[in-house]
Amino acid sequence: MLTFEKMRPEERGACAALAARAFGGYDYFTYYIPDDQRRTRFLSTMLESEVRINDGPADFLTAKDDGEIVAVAMLCPPAYKKPSEMAYMRAGFGKCFLQGGIRDVAAWNDMEGKAGEPCHSLGGQTWYLNLLTVEPNQRGQGLGSHMLQECILPYVKEHGGETLCLFTNSEPTGISIERMDLRNSISVSLTARENSLEAGAIVFQLDNMK
Repeated sequence: MLTFEKMRPEERGACAALAARAFGGYDYFTYYIPDDQRRTRFLSTMLESEVRINDGPADFLTAKDDGEIVAVAMLCPPAYKKPSEMAYMRAGFGKCFLQGGIRDVAAWNDMEGKAGEPCHSLGGQTWYLNLLTVEPNQRGQGLGSHMLQECILPYVKEHGGETLCLFTNSEPTGISIERMDLRNSISVSLTARENSLEAGAIVFQLDNMK
């Protein structure tokens, strides 16, 4: 039976590990860190620090199947402010440069910042869905769409949100939008190590959600 709940502190490691497994083959990362082993180590450390430092400023929601975490989402409220670089270093992000390579990680980090800029400039009561990922062996079953529609959108509305900004990259989201009113979309074209990479956001109007 699928259930939804907020992440507990003791589940941070499991959520970070799930996201690392899910993101392993994404162009968003492979273009910058092509070596599989280095990328795996980088993703593990990067996501552990991301979850640790943002648990509190952001809200983490989980989907569980018979008690096992099968999907995780990171929601940033309108007042969210990205932690400082020093705070990230204290949370362990500095190890990423050793594991992924200083130049590669610096280039990825620069691209990641540029890709997210349009999403964070919307203002108002806009919530930002920074992360929504599904356990790889659970893909293709509509789990992401189900979590978005039955958990994330109601959660944002209950907390006063008017719009939800869903970050996208070159990978297909696999999320159906038939129950939501699409207000607009934002597209950013980037060049990642001589490869074309599309990033941007889909912005949903929650007031008209069915």
